[in-house]
Amino acid sequence: MYPRANLDTVPSLIGAAEQLAEAGYDVDAFTYRQAGQPDPSFGSARIRLRSLGVEGLADYSTANLRGAVKRAGWLPGVARTPLVRTYNVLGAGLAGGSRLAARARSAVVERETPYTCVIGVDPDGLGLAHSLARGAPLGYYSLELLLSYELSTPADRQLKAHESALSQQAAFVIVQDEERGRLLADDNRLDWSRVVLVPNAPGGPARRQPGRYWHTRFDLPADARVVIHSGSLGAWTGIDSIVESATSWPAGWVLVIHTRFDAESSAYVEGLRASADPRRVYFSLKPVPRQEYDPLIDGADVGLAFYVPQSGSAFTQRNVQTIGLSSGKLAYYLRAGLPVIVNRAASIAEVVDTQALGASVEDARQITAALDQVAAAYSQYSAGALRYFDAHLDFNRAFGEVLRRVDALA
Repeated sequence: MYPRANLDTVPSLIGAAEQLAEAGYDVDAFTYRQAGQPDPSFGSARIRLRSLGVEGLADYSTANLRGAVKRAGWLPGVARTPLVRTYNVLGAGLAGGSRLAARARSAVVERETPYTCVIGVDPDGLGLAHSLARGAPLGYYSLELLLSYELSTPADRQLKAHESALSQQAAFVIVQDEERGRLLADDNRLDWSRVVLVPNAPGGPARRQPGRYWHTRFDLPADARVVIHSGSLGAWTGIDSIVESATSWPAGWVLVIHTRFDAESSAYVEGLRASADPRRVYFSLKPVPRQEYDPLIDGADVGLAFYVPQSGSAFTQRNVQTIGLSSGKLAYYLRAGLPVIVNRAASIAEVVDTQALGASVEDARQITAALDQVAAAYSQYSAGALRYFDAHLDFNRAFGEVLRRVDALA
């Protein structure tokens, strides 16, 4: 149960569905669809998408969008904030949680037998999973941390109370790494034996396959070197200062910004465009199916990921700072053998430095020096990225423990 419209961009959820299907389970994936974008496709007929609605059917003004998001109390702040700040389009999928539950239950009625397990993703997905379980065991897949000591609104406190109670009933709780797992287990008073650590990563093995995707698309000079920033946009990504810094990067380096949602009509992106040097910064504002995503990453030379904690949302504080192995874009970068540049405020910075995966910086003003550092020892950093992925980001190996626990329920 994943009440978002970006399933195809979350490698661990795609991997979970595929691993369960390969193990012989039929998998119903309850999620939103995104208007104008193809549905995620899978190689197994055992995986079936169950739509909770379609985002992007109606063209909302910014004011109407804020109102729609405010009414959708079940949607966590981590989803609300980027939508309000970045996107002008959100469709009929923004409905109340009870309507979603009713839609999901209507699909469940078609089943002759109950589910072996119902897995809810994040606090709102867990609540919806519980509403349709019909006595089936619950599993909890935590991608975003909602911590009780960072809550500021009644809606977040209510969501947290439900998450805490239901996670204590879950047969297993999936978190990306030990640090994030300990935070959640301590906050929700969970028995550590029920926590399973699974990185948010695509399938391996790691491989370096340099490409010319961006050179062809943007007609870049043959000797141009590409830094890619892929995924979400917003203050917590540090993107404004990153764009500003690109004007002083070493000669030949350019920045490509690729978004995980359709941001062609985004006022936020237009603001970024206005401040960007068009000779150094290029925008790719249409998401692609995950089967076409690897060439985008392979076409870059360096991967960039900042995680800048922000007050005002319970999902952009410790959840962002303690990013660890929950960053899907970092996992994709490392699998492709890209050296990475991260900010030191993010917990992953220590790993980047000690494992020689690239460079960490205090802020975007230091990216210039970091690019010189990476360029001077590129092959060593690239090899380090490949080694780290294979040693620590093997999704299939880690998810094997989840399969064993689901088998035990069956």
